[in-house]
Amino acid sequence: MRRTSCLPFLLTLAVSAAHAENFGFAALEALIRTHDAGTVEELLAALPEAQRRDYALMFDSRSLQAASLGNPRVILYGPDARFVLTFNGAAAQSGFRLVETLEFDAATGEFRMRELEFPERPGGAAGVRVSETNPERCTRCHGNPPRPLWDSFPLWPGAYGERYGASLSDRERAGLARYLAQQPAHPRYRYLLDTARYADPRTFHPGAGSQYAATVREPPNAELAADLANLQLQAVAARLTRQPAFAAWRYALLGVADGVCTPLSDFYPGALWRAEREAFARFAADTARANALEAERKAERAAVPMRALPAPAAIDTLLPLRFVAESALGVPTGTWTLALEAGTYDFTGPPAAASALRASLLEVIAPGDRVLESLSHSVTSTDGDRYCSYLKRRSRAALAAAGGTVTSTVARAPAAALAGAEPSAVSAAGAPPAALQTCVSCHERDVAPRIPFSDPGFLAQQLRVRAPHGTLYDEIRFRLSAGAGARRMPLGLNLADADRRALEAYFASLAGAAN
Repeated sequence: MRRTSCLPFLLTLAVSAAHAENFGFAALEALIRTHDAGTVEELLAALPEAQRRDYALMFDSRSLQAASLGNPRVILYGPDARFVLTFNGAAAQSGFRLVETLEFDAATGEFRMRELEFPERPGGAAGVRVSETNPERCTRCHGNPPRPLWDSFPLWPGAYGERYGASLSDRERAGLARYLAQQPAHPRYRYLLDTARYADPRTFHPGAGSQYAATVREPPNAELAADLANLQLQAVAARLTRQPAFAAWRYALLGVADGVCTPLSDFYPGALWRAEREAFARFAADTARANALEAERKAERAAVPMRALPAPAAIDTLLPLRFVAESALGVPTGTWTLALEAGTYDFTGPPAAASALRASLLEVIAPGDRVLESLSHSVTSTDGDRYCSYLKRRSRAALAAAGGTVTSTVARAPAAALAGAEPSAVSAAGAPPAALQTCVSCHERDVAPRIPFSDPGFLAQQLRVRAPHGTLYDEIRFRLSAGAGARRMPLGLNLADADRRALEAYFASLAGAAN
């Protein structure tokens, strides 16, 4: 049962606040009160034009708001996605009377999620209920503190224009035509602006002429991806700067924030790197395995071949920065990415997206370092080596001064740390049953889809990933049961009931550790 309260009457906030450039939740509340908006339709009619012009359309939604091809879920993201508002369009859809919001708090570097529930019978603003901030039904998927979920470039399964730079599929074209036909007279969709953008096929697949003339605007999905990634990286930077060990590691974090200064080893004193390099290699291998599984799951969701996704080598994983964050600052990174699959590390963005990590870290570090402030302006020029060399020298000196206080948690337990689970919790699952080797022989040797059965820490995390029958854990339970029929696992083997029960108990223990 979620906690709710009547929407407060905001008497001191002027009407003009709703039209201010930095539109946020407080302005939304004022707008509802001023217009006595008791329905979603009345709220949409009152929104400033800037909040109704830019939006993505979901025809297949995994959120609490359902969607369909003709009645998509609308994600209004405004000028920069600092305030996002969502709704759907058919009374029979779940979440029809809800408006969900996501707001970025620049002061704290955190996202705030809320729900507005409109009454079944309109009764003005007094009947609207607003949830607590970050209600459990939202954080269940988005995490706590919450993060946006919007998949990573170049594929957004379930959103019109789901393949970046490609023409719409036949299904997308037919569904979008149905939506556009009803949009002008639809009770909710008619308030959306710039519908010509969705009617123009060049929005998703620009012609050579516009590309050559550099007049191409990114499609809505890519715009939203770039905006959310920018804000999420600001949130990451804020989290890092609040850590007690940040001062000792600040130059290393800044140096690897955008991949300009490499390699990571140059930021460590020699003896410290020799102690850490094996942990870094394991960390890199775990990252690659996690992203390989993410690519498989994402391709399944989008019903596209794996070749439609970037090659693993092209995926931006923020590997050096994440290693420092986890090993030195003790900050888990499994919820950093926008990807739907938790515990993965795909930060690939559209071509025009710029990393906000370096800028955010510089804001904190540069004011106390005049040399750095000067050198940072030339990092992209031929003089950039001076910037990197300076950061590396300062980092080695800071870490040498820190001495014995510099430790590595990743070196102690890479798989468990990566999964976000305590080593003791993973060990509670006990020794793997003998029948597990049957799973390993198929799923880790390119015979079946990749699942890390031989790595309990990593597997514990992956059991939470979405699958056709719920989570991967749910899918495994189903495939071990008689209900799977001809698809029952292991394929071609008649496993003894005792062995099957041992596997079920083992996976249940790991799933409990993951939770």
